[in-house]
Amino acid sequence: MRKLLYVDDEPNNLFTLEVALKKWYTVLTLDDPTQALRVIAEEEVKVLLTDQRMPNITGLDLAKMVQEEFPSVVIIILTAYDDNEAMLKALNQGGIFRYLLKPWNIQDLRQTLDSAFDAHELRKKNITLINDLVGQVKRLQLAYDEINTLKEKLEEENIQLKDEFLDQRLTADIVGKSKVLKSALRQAIHAAKSNASIILLGETGTGKELFAKAIHSHSNRKNSLLVKINCAAIPETLIESELFGHEKGAFTGADKLKYGKFEIAHRGTLFLDEIGELPLAMQPKLLRVLQEGEFERIGGNRVIETDFRLIAATNRNLEQEVEKGSFRSDLFYRLNILPITVPPLRDRREDIPLIVEHFIALLNREMGRSINAIPQKAMESLMEYHWPGNIRELSNVVERAYVLSTGSKLDIGGWFNPSKETAHPNKNIIPLQENEREHILKALKHTKWKVRGKNGAAELLKINPNTLESRMKKLGIERPI
Repeated sequence: MRKLLYVDDEPNNLFTLEVALKKWYTVLTLDDPTQALRVIAEEEVKVLLTDQRMPNITGLDLAKMVQEEFPSVVIIILTAYDDNEAMLKALNQGGIFRYLLKPWNIQDLRQTLDSAFDAHELRKKNITLINDLVGQVKRLQLAYDEINTLKEKLEEENIQLKDEFLDQRLTADIVGKSKVLKSALRQAIHAAKSNASIILLGETGTGKELFAKAIHSHSNRKNSLLVKINCAAIPETLIESELFGHEKGAFTGADKLKYGKFEIAHRGTLFLDEIGELPLAMQPKLLRVLQEGEFERIGGNRVIETDFRLIAATNRNLEQEVEKGSFRSDLFYRLNILPITVPPLRDRREDIPLIVEHFIALLNREMGRSINAIPQKAMESLMEYHWPGNIRELSNVVERAYVLSTGSKLDIGGWFNPSKETAHPNKNIIPLQENEREHILKALKHTKWKVRGKNGAAELLKINPNTLESRMKKLGIERPI
């Protein structure tokens, strides 16, 4: 008899699940988790399905008690998609067969329960074999084979559990419960179902790449590649080859065929980060590929069809760039079909404690340490800061504090003093583009306007001379007569 017990403090949930599953299983329900051990013993329950969030006792607490008393019972946890802490505890605690996200899907739930009953039989058989080993040496080899088989099965289950956990982290890495973040996430997940281009807007360090991953993972292209390229990190002379690819012998140094990102992203998603940095000469070529779905490699004459979904990201105001003539209006309108703004950290300060705890949990796992407390004064200091570098800056601060901490508390020392920054957060801050312009001018004046060669401005700035000349042209920097 395939008998399972479902524990949940919400009567409506109990009724709904019992009605949905009673034709396939014997379903017992219980709204009081403290009675679960008695019911399991009396009814010979094989599978326990429990809600995570219940008053007085959590699903993980109940799972731990059941594991100690009834090791053959297979345990499944029901939890919300954003309950990262419970998911991590489930992985660390061990013994949890699966966790399922609310709202559950009947097909997924049935498949999981069928696997759980199979696992129960394997566990029960394993326990019997282990007991027999104590007094029956003759069965040692058989038991050894059976245990190894079960061990492999359990290892596969553990790998699958971790894979599922990573898969469900399609939004779990985007930590927070603030209204502004949830609103942006809802837009992203809703937009993911279409094939229209999406542009992610937001300051540096806000997590636009994580949003791109979440959108891809929720799209109908999730089983294909998410291909990423940072337009700001590739010299202007190489960007066309990166996107289009090239044939062997197309130019000096092209000693073999190179597949471009348009081709690699076929049937998947292409993520163009910092698209505001895309050279003006490349913009109409990108627009043509988006409109016609075809291109040619550099040095080739064969038309290659491609079907990808474009996600772009920028920290620039593209409308202003269009007005200045540094970004094509037709490409902007082609990209601006589904704009999504990723909020800066200062607009969702209530998420900072959750994000800090998330970073600490990751560092604990990576470093093998156990920092489990954050002094209130330290947290208040983090929440007061303006965070111009957003989550990336917060991550760096937490990691530095973690490395410097010697006990079980996160020690944020005097090196972090947000008082000056928070008093006038916008004072003396100039736009990034203007800051870049002044920096290049300073280097040019220092080198007496020598761009290339030894002791030139490009060498001083540690960038390619072609890239520097491109930036000078875009920023309107001309050598004085």
